[in-house]
Amino acid sequence: MNFIKRRWLQSRWIGNTLMKEGELLRKSPHQKLVMGMRLAVLEDQTAAVVAQDQLVNVFLTGAYQLERDKMPLLQPDYKHNWLFPAELYFINLAVSAPYQWQPLTPLLTRDYERGLVQLFISGSYTAQVDNAALFMRNMVLQKGYYDWPSLHRYLCAHLNDAVVSLLTSQYIPLAGLPRIKEKGSRMLSQEMNRHLSGNGLCLRELSIETLGIHPSMQRLLTEQQDYLDFNQARLRSIVG
Repeated sequence: MNFIKRRWLQSRWIGNTLMKEGELLRKSPHQKLVMGMRLAVLEDQTAAVVAQDQLVNVFLTGAYQLERDKMPLLQPDYKHNWLFPAELYFINLAVSAPYQWQPLTPLLTRDYERGLVQLFISGSYTAQVDNAALFMRNMVLQKGYYDWPSLHRYLCAHLNDAVVSLLTSQYIPLAGLPRIKEKGSRMLSQEMNRHLSGNGLCLRELSIETLGIHPSMQRLLTEQQDYLDFNQARLRSIVG
C-alpha cells in the first residue's frame, strides 16, 4: 500500500496559482515532499524548499522533478524513508505596487542664513525581490518578513536613516531645495540598494515628491520675518 501511495504521490504535480497583487509569499499546503514529485514554478515566481528553518534549495521558473541529490540537506521521515518533512514557499518576483513613505519626525539641516532648519520630506518607491535565496535566508527565515506591509515598515526605517545620512553629508541651501529633488532621489536610491543587496531586495523606483521646510518651522520663520520687517519699517519711520 505504501508503494502504491508513493507512486501516486510521485506522479502528482505541485504548483501554485498566480499570486494576487501585493502578495509576496505563499506557503504550499504540502508539509512533506516525495522524491520524484514534479514541481511547476510559474513566471515571475520562485519556489524555495525549507527544512528545519534552513533553506534547502530554490527553483526558478520552470518544471522540475524533485531529486535527492539536489537537496542533500533533506532528511527522510523516521517512519517512511520516502517522505521528507519540508516547507515549500512560492515567492512573488513581480515589482510591488508604489508605497508612500515619510519620516516620522522632521529632519534637521543647516542653512547659512537661517541656521538649523527642520525639513519635511516624503516620497514613494517600488520594490522587488531580486535574489530569492538571499531573501529567504536573510529576510524570511532570520527576520520573519513574510509580506509587503511588514517589509514596508522595514524599508521605511532604513529610508529614514538614509535620508538623515544624506542631509548631514550634503550642504543643502534652502533656496536650492526644489532643484535637488531629482538628484536626492537618485542618491537615496543608490544608498538604499547598497544596503538591500545583501538581503535579496532592491528598489526599482524611488522618488522624492515633497521636500521643503516643515510647516511648523515655516510658521516660525514667517513670524521671524514679519518681526524683522516690522522693526525695519519702524526704524525707517523713526529715521524719517
